[in-house]
Amino acid sequence: MFLDKEIEVSGMPWCVEPKKIGLANLTTKVLCVVHNSALSPLDQETVKFAEALRESFRLLQVRHSLKPRRWTFTKFLIDGPRMERWFLKTLINVAYHTDSPIEDNSLVEIAFGKKSFEPNAGLYGVYDPPEKRQLFDGISLHALTVRNRVVGATFSFLGFRLLLYLDEKGPRLPFMKIGTASGETSEVIEPTYHPVGISYTAGKGISHAVVFRWH
Repeated sequence: MFLDKEIEVSGMPWCVEPKKIGLANLTTKVLCVVHNSALSPLDQETVKFAEALRESFRLLQVRHSLKPRRWTFTKFLIDGPRMERWFLKTLINVAYHTDSPIEDNSLVEIAFGKKSFEPNAGLYGVYDPPEKRQLFDGISLHALTVRNRVVGATFSFLGFRLLLYLDEKGPRLPFMKIGTASGETSEVIEPTYHPVGISYTAGKGISHAVVFRWH
């Protein structure tokens, strides 16, 4: 369960270079026990997402090693809104006690599920060609700032990148450079708003998929 580990952060004025922060300590220092309990379903969903990605990668390796065939399709269902709120909660926590805190009360209400993001704000999927994906068992956050104000962040999540954008106008498209905490950037034609999921091909077709449910 990766939530007990560290998150690698960059892009903030206080950490231009990547800096590792303990996720558990980060949350404890920002939220009280009651608020931590209220957000625990988000942590549980994120663990489920991490486990789905790990199992998908393992399954892909196994099926690639066997004789090509049309495999029984396997689906891993993930709650999209909960994941979206977890990324927002994490970004708020990372920005706390910095020169660029997120002080918008409506965003805090979104994190607690009391409000929803405006259209075009929220979670986007970022496609990276397989050869450019950073395969590591962890998570990194690269903050996006405009005039010392946090407007979003890209999260590298077990090799896949997701963009959380806070402005209701949405990211500027084409959003050509999306960074990672390690300093790499990816040329992207257009991020996908509320991505449907991640499909894996093996043998004679799609083998399995991690699917986001948006409700």
